[in-house]
Amino acid sequence: MSENKEFNNWFDSLPDDAKNRLKIGLNKAFDYEPKVAIFGKTGVGKSSLTNALFGKDACPVHDVEACTRDPKEVFMKLDGDSKGIKLLDVPGIGENKSRDEEYFRLYAEILKEADMVLWVLKGDDRTFSSDEEFYNTCMKPYMEKGKPFVVAVNQIDKIEPFREWDLENRKPGPTQEGNIAKKLIYVAKQFGDLPVSKVVDVSANERYNLNNLILKLVEGLPANKKFITINNMDEKIQENEKVKKEKSNAFIEVVNEVIDALPIPDVVKKIGKAVVSGGAKLVEKGWDTFKSWIGF
Repeated sequence: MSENKEFNNWFDSLPDDAKNRLKIGLNKAFDYEPKVAIFGKTGVGKSSLTNALFGKDACPVHDVEACTRDPKEVFMKLDGDSKGIKLLDVPGIGENKSRDEEYFRLYAEILKEADMVLWVLKGDDRTFSSDEEFYNTCMKPYMEKGKPFVVAVNQIDKIEPFREWDLENRKPGPTQEGNIAKKLIYVAKQFGDLPVSKVVDVSANERYNLNNLILKLVEGLPANKKFITINNMDEKIQENEKVKKEKSNAFIEVVNEVIDALPIPDVVKKIGKAVVSGGAKLVEKGWDTFKSWIGF
């Protein structure tokens, strides 16, 4: 029996009140647009990395004065083009000293609204003093409260010896790989107490290590936000087995939580959860297909 038939049979067996509660609960869980704040100085490759991850550009913040008044409006303005996720390209500090103070105020407010933060550095940069200042002044308090924060060291294919880069397999050569590992440790130390596990080496142009960056970025997110974030990723990233499994587990967790809250006998809950957990195709097809099955 197909997964949708099994689930439909279970769903049809529910009382009308439970059916309505299931629909409302699922719609509430999945009707959310995660907010991703993408920080970094000009030239680090924020646009290329955002495109590689999400298949579209982030919305840049141009008018700092307007944004500092109500950062909620910054994200709200993205509704028209958000298509499931809100991506905000935040101006970098250290580029205009006279405006850094304004930027820090803006950052503090945006960080309250963002679900996760991606800070992009350039692989062959040698100093990160302004980035370190941002981390210690603005980001650290939110990290201590559990806000997902990842530093992406982009353009690592440029790290010496760059001629060693394996063009065919799109990965670093042995010596280059060793230098990249040293670079990640160096970056973590520059930020003070930032765990090296929060620093990920990537190359947007070479599409290198994007899967691990995504998995690290969604780490710690509630299941619904994790699923929606991954569901808005570039399709090639979603085809990765580890990413696919993370997405599947998040989807199952959300549906099971909603089923657990239904006013139905435990045995009926177990049957519904078993169908969801065992339905690989159901999970792969995701929320849009699932909605059609239960009559949204």
